[in-house]
Amino acid sequence: MLTQAQLDALKTTLKARFNAGLALSPDDWRKVAGYIASDNKSNTYAWLTQFPAFREWVGSRLHKKLSEKAYAVVNKKFEATIDVERTDIEDNSFGHYGTLAEGQGQAATDLKNDTIFQAYPAGFTSLCYDDQYFFDTDHPAYENEDGTGAITPVSNMQAGSSAPWILLCTKRAPKPLYLQERSAAAFESVTSPNNQNVFDLDVYSFGGRWRGNAAYGFWQCAFGSKAQLNTSNFNDAYDAMMNFKGDGGRKLGIIPDTLLVGVSNRVAAEHLITTQKLANGADNPLYKRVELVVTPWMD
Repeated sequence: MLTQAQLDALKTTLKARFNAGLALSPDDWRKVAGYIASDNKSNTYAWLTQFPAFREWVGSRLHKKLSEKAYAVVNKKFEATIDVERTDIEDNSFGHYGTLAEGQGQAATDLKNDTIFQAYPAGFTSLCYDDQYFFDTDHPAYENEDGTGAITPVSNMQAGSSAPWILLCTKRAPKPLYLQERSAAAFESVTSPNNQNVFDLDVYSFGGRWRGNAAYGFWQCAFGSKAQLNTSNFNDAYDAMMNFKGDGGRKLGIIPDTLLVGVSNRVAAEHLITTQKLANGADNPLYKRVELVVTPWMD
């Protein structure tokens, strides 16, 4: 009969391999998103209605109110489970399960990358804090700094039918997107001989669990395009971001620093950003203008 010591040893081995797998895939999502810890079923982001900015202090302070519109993001649950045959443990034939556990750990990091990078192209049809799509043509900018007065629509998108590409400002405290994490990726197991699965299926279960979601942040720090990725469209998007103004007509000081593309736009993006010389031999004015991030998770 299997002893609890044997099961605990297997659990320790698989957990170690799971944790080793967590470090295998790079946290590329950190290049294009911030991190917010969650301590409840969901997070509410009323504070996103106020882009941080100073003003000259004349008279009393200007007390800004947060929007009454509640932009809430509910945490989702994710899992990956392995059933280890009891007979494999009895016969000391379970080495291959370590590879699977390590793969689970790697997949947990991949999940975060997938969650963030998929959220960007989804931003053309997903609402953010101002009740507009994250990438839209009519985000409201108000006449007065306190969020009152006439509204001027602001666009942070280009229409088109090509694969999406995203221009980002990631070097400021406000972030265009956030990874909201309720529970960090963790290894869990069921090793009690009295468990129903052991009795019915003759297996012991091990697996990973993560809980969280992607939350849209400041649309002012992102510009989405479905137009062809070329010099003209890139420059239009770049200049549009630098000209973004907040309530009261104040400049936001946005400077794009990252170009995010999927595999389908990789060649065009590399030609645009990482090629030092143009075909005619002249210097490329866009050479290293921004950091290029190419990810398979976005397509």
